Amino acid sequence: MADAYPNAPTPLMARSGFGKRSAPDQAPRRKDDFAHLPPREASVAAFIDRLPEGAAIDGKSLAAQLPAYGQAACLTALRRLSEAGHLRRFTEHLKSEDGSSRWVTRTFFSRTPRDDA
Repeated sequence: MADAYPNAPTPLMARSGFGKRSAPDQAPRRKDDFAHLPPREASVAAFIDRLPEGAAIDGKSLAAQLPAYGQAACLTALRRLSEAGHLRRFTEHLKSEDGSSRWVTRTFFSRTPRDDA
């Protein structure tokens, strides 16, 4: 991460159990992983790819870390990465031991495009 974004601050971490999760069975990083994407989306994807597990990857957090893009640009890039198959969000219903429940959204990132399955 330090090579591609020398002035980027320390990644913001999401609450425990949330944040970036890498999709299973990933191929090793290559220089052309995101070459098929427009420049902004490729830049945001490369940045996300280098973030640690559990890092916050919402539009506001990314905009704070990527000075070249504002919050709206980061949100658009995230939507386009989702459409391209690199970013998947799943909603889960969690029940705790005390009987309470809540809905959470899990975010998975893959350097290779994947279908919804």
